[in-house]
Amino acid sequence: MVTRITAGAFLTCGGKILLMKRGPHKQLSPGLWAGVGGHLDMEDIQNPRALAFIETCYREIREETGLTRADIHGLKLKYIAMRKYGDEIRLHYHFFGQLAEEIPPPACDEGEFFWVAKDDISALPMATSVKEALKHWLANPGGDAVYLVAVSPVGDSATVLEV
Repeated sequence: MVTRITAGAFLTCGGKILLMKRGPHKQLSPGLWAGVGGHLDMEDIQNPRALAFIETCYREIREETGLTRADIHGLKLKYIAMRKYGDEIRLHYHFFGQLAEEIPPPACDEGEFFWVAKDDISALPMATSVKEALKHWLANPGGDAVYLVAVSPVGDSATVLEV
């Protein structure tokens, strides 16, 4: 059994969220919609600081969008998604933050970015853990609670629990 750990962000501006339609060439979730993010590097995993996941998140945001810490306000961990997929345990740390102004969708090798109206998100094809985190977040805006999104390996259903 292998553990795959990833971290990413959903960046908002006004009534929109910056989302990526992942490229068809991607190993994980090809063609599905997601936030900005990626795998923790070995140096992230070995980092003794408790903030290793947010550091990964900031690095991925910079690599994929060109945005820096100064561009992002209130970046906070909101969801930890967990699922068994094949011979892997997958953990994903979802952060949410705001931008003061909408940027042009950046070019990225991972896929194509779009600003998506919050009301249009539910119609997009996404991994179950991403869809359930966004659905819960949209129904429960604000607050500082962190939630666990547990995805069943059977039927792709999910449960969202406050941690």
